[in-house]
Amino acid sequence: MKKRPTYKELQRQLQEAKVQLKKTEKLKDAFLANMSHEIRTPMNAIVGASELLRDDSLSPKDRNEFTKILSTSSKELLDLFNKILELSQLESGALEYNESEVEVHELLVTLYSSYAKKISMSGKNLVLNYTEDLRENKIFTDYKKLIKVLSYLLDNAIKFTNSGEIDFGCAIQDIHNILFYVKDTGLGVSDKQQAEIFQKFTQVDNSYTREHSGAGLGLSISKEIVEFLGGKLYIDSNLGNGSIFYFTIPFKFPESDLELKEKIKAILKQNINEIYSSPNTRKDIAI
Repeated sequence: MKKRPTYKELQRQLQEAKVQLKKTEKLKDAFLANMSHEIRTPMNAIVGASELLRDDSLSPKDRNEFTKILSTSSKELLDLFNKILELSQLESGALEYNESEVEVHELLVTLYSSYAKKISMSGKNLVLNYTEDLRENKIFTDYKKLIKVLSYLLDNAIKFTNSGEIDFGCAIQDIHNILFYVKDTGLGVSDKQQAEIFQKFTQVDNSYTREHSGAGLGLSISKEIVEFLGGKLYIDSNLGNGSIFYFTIPFKFPESDLELKEKIKAILKQNINEIYSSPNTRKDIAI
């Protein structure tokens, strides 16, 4: 016969339920606040630009400018809906794992080419670099999900960094894990904010007057995708001194690749901590 809970146990369960309810209410409020703001802004731009484009007296220059606003705002809205859909798939367990051979060097070069162009178009005084331990070698993981996480982290770095450098890349942490990172010289994140930054619909600044737009989904989705891939996502940051977002995923490579095994052994003998340490901060995140 199942033992009935005691009065104290019932009190504890009730208290836990109340705490969980408050968290749910807080999440709901954050969702409504963020979504109303993030949907309304591009929608207003789309409606406004559409109305102005109906004016036959517009000059070609003005028409081109309003068309650009229409295109940019539509892409922002589509990106938001895609993130919500992706979050829904993660929450429901509907996300599929599609493992394939991934050439790490090729992946980093693809990202570098894409984001170097984005930075040049943004008008920001930024230098983009990348570092890698592996060259002309393949690992096994889900390519699309890996590149998506790195893209979210690079987008985040560009958004919060106006000048200086953004560095990203990979390193072999140990024989079982490969580490990827994105390092910037931006605003940085306080200790208190670091404890909340991976929560859904959370930003460093959640006020309506915040300078940077965004639904607060990129980092929470990145965290869940990394965990889906079998790894962990971390932040190393000081307020005003930039941030490093880094994550590890299982290091799967062909067991028959003896040359790669020797290369891994050689790399693991090196001290590569300096690559990932932000100013005034030091963490042993790699051997």
